Amino acid sequence: MAEPTTPSSGGTAPAKDELALLEILRLLIKSKKARTTSDLLKYTTQFGAPEAEERLRMLEAENVPLNLAFDAVSVQLRLIAHKRNSALLAQCHGQKVGLILPMPPDLAQLFVPIADVSVLLPDETALHGPMHELAENAIKGARACRAKAQEMQTLVFEAFRESGALFVDVAVADVLEPKMLPAGIRLIAHLRPHRNPRDIAIQPASEVSFI
Repeated sequence: MAEPTTPSSGGTAPAKDELALLEILRLLIKSKKARTTSDLLKYTTQFGAPEAEERLRMLEAENVPLNLAFDAVSVQLRLIAHKRNSALLAQCHGQKVGLILPMPPDLAQLFVPIADVSVLLPDETALHGPMHELAENAIKGARACRAKAQEMQTLVFEAFRESGALFVDVAVADVLEPKMLPAGIRLIAHLRPHRNPRDIAIQPASEVSFI
């Protein structure tokens, strides 16, 4: 597993990506780079998560040991992530939402019941298991997916993030080309833990939310 990344001195990572912070803290403890609650507080401050930072500051002041502090802040971060994801889904209710495959089946199923979903399969890869049913009626091919994306209010896709940069499959990047998308379109990314060989960096046209 790759070593966790932390923000450079030039800026901070988005404060809303709580589960990414949770994974970073877990890896820091596992690798013994974080040995005290004070260490957790330092990394959380660098990341830019003010609610978790405040909680850890209180725990540090109470001399709560590392493992208990991590348990406490992990519950808080998961609750914040749950509330944020619920709010994101509520905003997509009834909207035209494009799901750019591939993505985890459970992610796709969050949007299917609540939105006017279009499934975009730019590289026409065969999908199996739970995703096969969605792929049967998918918009296939890069050109057709780019055209369909212009009708969407929200696009959902899978990405990898490293040092603040987002990486997606080259076929997905083709659909997310900024000059091809309507102004103000909502972009929602699901972060995967690894970078794939076909990934390239993107510069999104709109702010990206994470789910």
